[in-house]
Amino acid sequence: MAILDLKYYGASVLTRPAKPVKRIDRELLKLAQDMLESMYHYHGVGLAAPQVGVSKRMIIVDCGEEYQEEPYILINPEVVSAEGKQFGPEGCLSLPEFFTDVERPDKVVVEAMSLEGKTIRINGQGLLARALLHEIDHLNGVLFTELVSDEEVLANEIPVMKDRIRKILSGELPAVPEYEEDIELEDRVAVEA
Repeated sequence: MAILDLKYYGASVLTRPAKPVKRIDRELLKLAQDMLESMYHYHGVGLAAPQVGVSKRMIIVDCGEEYQEEPYILINPEVVSAEGKQFGPEGCLSLPEFFTDVERPDKVVVEAMSLEGKTIRINGQGLLARALLHEIDHLNGVLFTELVSDEEVLANEIPVMKDRIRKILSGELPAVPEYEEDIELEDRVAVEA
């Protein structure tokens, strides 16, 4: 397994719809394992293939034991239904240390293929719904900033974030944020994707 480099805000792969996965092969299995390891390395609760420069419709989500028994590795995921509302903090590994409140559905049903080639259906609520929707948005070339209603927040934070990305890419800042060891999962939601 390997830690994959993240693609950051401004990378074209993040704004294009990802291509459907047509077959599960060794290359895809390795990508899935590398993405899982990378997600944990960067302290995320979700990661989409475009975020590591691969235009394939595959996501990883792990919101912890409260929400799921094991990490989800989902191929060609599609939202079947969404309902309710939740409004809360969101962030993205591709937009380092930029967090703001976003409205999303509170409940979601997602259908996808597993790495074993079986169709699976996931019911998510709260953080799990938020993470699933956030990652599926990445597959559609949508960043969570497009859901931010407060234009002033974007105007103030985007330049700061772009400078942070420049410093990460030049080696002036670490790519992995430094967190306390006992960070609560709910506090990590802003770092989810």
